[in-house]
Amino acid sequence: MRVSYKWLQDYVDFTMTPQELSDALTMSGSEVDGIEDLAPDLTGVVTAEVKAVEPHPNADRLRVCQVYDGDSTLTVVCGAPNVAAGQRVPLAEVGAVLPGGFAIKPAKLRGVDSNGMICSERELGLGDGHDGIMVLPEDTPLGIPIVQALGLDDSVLELEIYPNRPDNQSVIGIAREVAAITRNELRLPQPQVQEEGEPIENLTSVTLEAPDLCPRYSCRVITGVTVGESPLWLQRRLLAAGMRPINNIVDITNFVMLEMGQPMHAFDYDLLAENRIVVRRAKPQEEIVTLDGVTRTLTEDMLVIADGARPQVVAGIMGAESVEVSENTVNILLEAANFNGPAIRRTSRALGLSSESSSRFEKGLDPNNTIPALERATDLILQLAGGKAAKGIIDVYPEPVQPWQIKFRTTEVKRLLGVEIPADECAQYLASLQLETELQGDTLLVTIPTFRGDLRREADLVEEIARLYGYDKIPATLPSTGRSRGGKNATMVFRDGIRELLVGFGLNEAMSYTFWSPKALTKMGIPWQPMITINNPLTEEWSAMRIRVLPQLLEAVARNVARQQDNVHLFELGPVYEAKELPLSDHPEERWKLAIAMTGQWPTTQWGRPDHEVDVFDLKGVLEALALEFGIELEFRQSQHDGLHPGRSATILCAGKELGMIGEVHPTVVEEYSLDQRVVVAELYLDLLQAAVKPLDKVKSIPRYPAVARDIALLVPVTVDATQVQDLIIACGGGLITEFALFDVYEGEQIPENYRSLAYSLIFQAPDRTLRDEEIQGILEKLEERLATELSVQIRR
Repeated sequence: MRVSYKWLQDYVDFTMTPQELSDALTMSGSEVDGIEDLAPDLTGVVTAEVKAVEPHPNADRLRVCQVYDGDSTLTVVCGAPNVAAGQRVPLAEVGAVLPGGFAIKPAKLRGVDSNGMICSERELGLGDGHDGIMVLPEDTPLGIPIVQALGLDDSVLELEIYPNRPDNQSVIGIAREVAAITRNELRLPQPQVQEEGEPIENLTSVTLEAPDLCPRYSCRVITGVTVGESPLWLQRRLLAAGMRPINNIVDITNFVMLEMGQPMHAFDYDLLAENRIVVRRAKPQEEIVTLDGVTRTLTEDMLVIADGARPQVVAGIMGAESVEVSENTVNILLEAANFNGPAIRRTSRALGLSSESSSRFEKGLDPNNTIPALERATDLILQLAGGKAAKGIIDVYPEPVQPWQIKFRTTEVKRLLGVEIPADECAQYLASLQLETELQGDTLLVTIPTFRGDLRREADLVEEIARLYGYDKIPATLPSTGRSRGGKNATMVFRDGIRELLVGFGLNEAMSYTFWSPKALTKMGIPWQPMITINNPLTEEWSAMRIRVLPQLLEAVARNVARQQDNVHLFELGPVYEAKELPLSDHPEERWKLAIAMTGQWPTTQWGRPDHEVDVFDLKGVLEALALEFGIELEFRQSQHDGLHPGRSATILCAGKELGMIGEVHPTVVEEYSLDQRVVVAELYLDLLQAAVKPLDKVKSIPRYPAVARDIALLVPVTVDATQVQDLIIACGGGLITEFALFDVYEGEQIPENYRSLAYSLIFQAPDRTLRDEEIQGILEKLEERLATELSVQIRR
């Protein structure tokens, strides 16, 4: 942003040179990229007074003037019709070189010597006026350079405005920074508007249909204005800022935008259909011809300022040709509004159209700045264009934004900066930024004005104090923090252990995004569930936070199979996000899950046995081996789960608590992923799995007494889970069955229908004696009795 050095001095007194000011602003956090000297090269042009004017003896259109430059009186021949005695004028003395390379030399004009030239605006390169000489104010000092007299000895500072400081997008915003740096008073404009004529409600109305995109809309009506050229001082201000003067009305709206940071727009009131304003979203395929002469097609998510018939402004960006202020304009409607920054940015990008206004609105502006800007612009229009301001202002502001307060512990300055700054000095720094403070011991109650939306917490106030105190005064010290030894915590070690084990089992780790499409669940055959959605997603595929890991892992399996990788065994450890309630009132809960998906051939560990197509029991074996490493006892209870084969799925439990599920993917879901082979999956909550980890057993001595092995074959109804049988075996063992293993499952000949044969190997051992056959037989008989009565299970003889 370009800021005039002279313009800043209108609001705050300072004596720093442009370079010194640049350094001070940069060191306080407002970075200055460069300095441009605006002073035109008018060496030899000074202020002078016309003492006398006489007719030229040999030319009717020339006059002979006696001009005093504060040192001597010179004779100058002038042809301007408006030259008169007593005027203060710019005098180009002999030796001066005017713009365009025109050198001033002694000359004889129609027989009369002339030693200089009284100049017009055009001859000085200061404007288009050429029908007469430039007349200076009566109190202009004599003999000083014209550049100094006109205030043209100016410099422009090029500032980098950061997105978090939209309040600095104005001359007053930067002046506020200068006032804080210099500890001098900030002088703000005090507009005085004399209202005349009828009430504004009789002249216009405003309908706000999109308050989410336009939080505030304010306007005034001014009648009887005279549109013309702006005065030189106003044009110079605009040119210094890089803007082209147009006419006094438009120039004033641009001036106020540059001065106060509030974009404005002026309509030709008489060209507005029905003389009213409607703030609404555009209609599909609605068109507008903007001021650059381009016809633009709008979409429904774009905000427009319309009249009773059609859109007249792409809100916050550019107006239409049809209602622009021209030399024929007599009555105007003056707008100052506040628009939603992200919405303006999206519209600007979509239309490929940006402006000084849009660049400001995109960063987010203070809605409480519309009325002060409207009053300032109205006051200037009444001064420079005449007219009458209708009585009253229309101000539509559904949800007013109020200042907020921060309880600021001044001890935070010492903690964060490492330097002691007394509470009263902290209050002075904050007050210099127009923040109200109330000292309460070592705590300041700070009221934040609405133009400082970036100040929300104590650390923000510490930053403000630091930059005014001076970053260069803060000593370089190491942070004072509690020492802690680096390393991995128990959760990280547990996750790493799972990774190492699964990789050792032949699985590969996958990693996927934590964003997903809300359709991911339905593709896997799982009914839709509430999930946290993203307000501004990059794509629909990443528009929500995932609540399961498995759907994305199946996508990874499908992609690998599609690339001729038939044997795919993947796992993923990753977070899911579960909301306690929707819409969110608090941070979502992040929990980690382990998901496994396998398809294709599974290598056997037995010699002479070929590889086979992976099934649920292979995956179950992986989970059991994993659990064994961590001392976890898992239970698999047959149950149905969405997206899984109803007869080949189970719930995974530990100590009666559900950890997750395991099963074979349903054939219809397999087809959804364009697969034609069996896929088995599992998904568990990692925090619950970790909570089930048992501490390491104490070292036990080697058993002194021999173990006895027995094999039994059981005839078990298919409705009875193997887990139920195993629980009963343990219960009947009385601590003497130290190991058992299922080594055979058989269904077929000699086995009744709806039964199967389960063969177990049992190890009996006592820590204090050698077991007798009678003891072992007694345990088996007790087991046989309970199996028969409780589970209808028989021992095969």
